[in-house]
Amino acid sequence: MSLLLRIIRDGAQPAVFNMAADRYLLDRTPRSSTISLRLYSWLPPAISLGCMEKARGLLDKEMMAKNGIEWVARPTGGRAVLHWNDITYSCVFPKKAEVFGGTISESYSMISRCLMAGLALAGMPCESHKSAAEYAATKRKIKLPCFLSPNRNEIMAQGKKLAGSAQKRTAEAVLQHGSIPIDGSFRRLPEFLAVSPEERSRLRALLDKKCICVHEINPAIDYDKLSACIIKGFTETLRYSAFEKPWDDKELEEIRELA
Repeated sequence: MSLLLRIIRDGAQPAVFNMAADRYLLDRTPRSSTISLRLYSWLPPAISLGCMEKARGLLDKEMMAKNGIEWVARPTGGRAVLHWNDITYSCVFPKKAEVFGGTISESYSMISRCLMAGLALAGMPCESHKSAAEYAATKRKIKLPCFLSPNRNEIMAQGKKLAGSAQKRTAEAVLQHGSIPIDGSFRRLPEFLAVSPEERSRLRALLDKKCICVHEINPAIDYDKLSACIIKGFTETLRYSAFEKPWDDKELEEIRELA
């Protein structure tokens, strides 16, 4: 099957646009012969919730408003993530794309290979985390924010979680997206959860202990440099003909209709 790899560098966008754009790519991919790699950030900062989560009772909306934090529901599962000075990727592909395999595990593994290749180019050697048993045990013990829980083939550096990802699969296409924190701002998530002060302190301590950001590995890497490395990691690993194309006016109109 002849596929092309489209690169979309979106930059900083509002939360509702970011999730609408990912849904748009998922909806249109079955009718195309294109794999899409989209890189973006969030302005203003935002909390994304997994599709099964409810904002009511989970988020401290008063504290969020004081700090200018938005929230949005993801089409994928998982738990709350604070997107603040991070780079978010989405990779959307038709299920008939053989390079991603035929299972959830195979597609996670291939995208992890692409990400790790890009991170290595940025001077950040990583490994994928494959212990489903550890993940299940961790979830039984504590309701962790999404970014705390190592899951299948997620990216670890220096023994800590660097990149969190989640998938949405339809009959004909797959969306996987995830975030890589540039600095430690993502650790402020507990400030915006409706939990007790004691729970807030405990969650913050766990984020400090179990998670890592780009600047703690390589302080010289910024958003633009990391974007370029991730793009190269995907193009060199997938080896499809790649082209960079921003949204056209028609696409933007359709995305805004979904937002």
